[in-house]
Amino acid sequence: MTKKFLSSVLMTLMLLTPKDVLANTMNEQADVLPFGLSAKTIEAFANQTAWRRLLFFTDKAQQNTPSKLSNPKFFLAKSGHDNPQDELMAMLTAIEKHDTDAMCRFVARTALLQEWLAQHGQKIDFDEQQCADFSAWEKQMNADSLSLVFAEEHANNLASAFAHVLIRADTQSRDENLATAINYTVLGNPDDKAAVAAVKSIFGRYAGVMEILPFTKKRDDYLVVDNRDLWQYRLNLNPQEVRQIIRHIWEVKDMQRPYFFTHDNCATEIVRLIDVVRPTEQLAKKVGKIVIPSQIAKVLSEQGLVQSEQFLPSNATVRQAKLNHAHKQPAYIKPSHNNPATATSVHRVGLGVGQLDKQTIAELSINAAYQDVLDNPKGVRQFHDVQLLSIKAHAGDERLTLHEATLFASRSLNPVNTAKNNAQDGQAAYASGMLLGVLRETDASSPDNPRHLVLAAGMQRGKSWAIGHAERGTGQIADTICYVLGGGRVQLGRLNQGYRVGVDGSIGCIHHANDKLRGQIELSVPWYYHQDTTQYQRTHYIQPSIYAGLQYDLSNRHAIRWSTKLEKVNRDYQHQSVISLQRYF
Repeated sequence: MTKKFLSSVLMTLMLLTPKDVLANTMNEQADVLPFGLSAKTIEAFANQTAWRRLLFFTDKAQQNTPSKLSNPKFFLAKSGHDNPQDELMAMLTAIEKHDTDAMCRFVARTALLQEWLAQHGQKIDFDEQQCADFSAWEKQMNADSLSLVFAEEHANNLASAFAHVLIRADTQSRDENLATAINYTVLGNPDDKAAVAAVKSIFGRYAGVMEILPFTKKRDDYLVVDNRDLWQYRLNLNPQEVRQIIRHIWEVKDMQRPYFFTHDNCATEIVRLIDVVRPTEQLAKKVGKIVIPSQIAKVLSEQGLVQSEQFLPSNATVRQAKLNHAHKQPAYIKPSHNNPATATSVHRVGLGVGQLDKQTIAELSINAAYQDVLDNPKGVRQFHDVQLLSIKAHAGDERLTLHEATLFASRSLNPVNTAKNNAQDGQAAYASGMLLGVLRETDASSPDNPRHLVLAAGMQRGKSWAIGHAERGTGQIADTICYVLGGGRVQLGRLNQGYRVGVDGSIGCIHHANDKLRGQIELSVPWYYHQDTTQYQRTHYIQPSIYAGLQYDLSNRHAIRWSTKLEKVNRDYQHQSVISLQRYF
């Protein structure tokens, strides 16, 4: 009898999964679980979006996917970083024991669990006023409402070339001088060069930090020091949502995590804060995989989260408005055309046809971000030119080839005869540009060299000038800029000696004919050198080219783009011309 009984028990245990065994054990010992809750109830809440988002987990449980925040101080349970249910159990136990130290460290979690426990008939007698440090900090913040603040793109600072967004916490009086800035930003290395900083920021090699400081300090930094216009959007959040966001910021404000320019940045942090208090919302999905600050205002406006908007002109915009008004200060400055809520999407794909050296080709282009001089400038700083992660591929002669892949490219023109020249100590900033990417180039040291992919890097400096008349009553500059640039470049790959270095000069103009049509023309004259003792190869040579491009906008999402380039290569000429349909998304 005993043998049969033991055999039956063994068979039963073998049929149960580890999860079943744990659940059965917890059910049999329900009195040891916090507040007498069942294991099923606790597991269900641990999988709720509201709880998972507070802990930086993905919305849905995925195998072996830990929290995005790895600092152990952010978790009460030792295994909280890997298991939201363990963190829930630890918090429930702390609340049941009235552990004020834990409850005051994690006020957002405590507030959520108080609400949840109340739904299960458990009233928790806890007042946040018992938390001296948090109460003092919250009182100093005195947040009655929250606003999104957008600082336009900074043409001369790579860290801000994609613009910036932050949160402004307002008191009930709405007095700007009493407001607080909540700013998630990158903690860079001041010793890193611009190119190094750009690459590190793309790959998350810097930490992201939360700054909390008087809003007037950030406002003056942008409007006066950086000469960047601001747009402010008051958010449509109720008092409970505002307070829970403030509680959550208390929990995370001292926690560093990797900062990525493309997908974990100042913009995604604001979206994440709103998603934390609106678990049924999916703002993070609506902004996409590559998140640009300018897109946040547009998405929030489309989702009904913006109550009102306000334009704050920079000192440079105010001075330019005076220049545009016959050197007299206008009584009212119209908002610039850089409202990001009206901007075209920064992601673009194009399909086109054309010719490359007398051969018919099809072209596929993909631009992950951000803006070149032919893109629709609405909602963006005038003549802004920053590109990140873009490619062009050609199909012809029954094969597909990569034509170019840009990791990062930018140009900052700073026209010297305008107020928007980024002057320092009365001296206008240089026009400048840089490129890092892969190009399909021809080495002109020999007439027999074909096109090959090379790794290319280059930098330029020079001057530019605005030509024509700007719109009166605004701080906009004229619709045409011409420039002269010079610099150096280096290429590595299937070249004559595996490399070539060069100096170059470029002269060109960009013209905005109207709201829909823009064009550019540029003459480039690079001089290349590589060491070669072969009799039939040149060690140095000039390889000039002329480029022209036009874009006409059919709508906010579609445009026709035409480009052509003629390049002298040794004793011959290479020509390419493409017309394409561009789709923004």
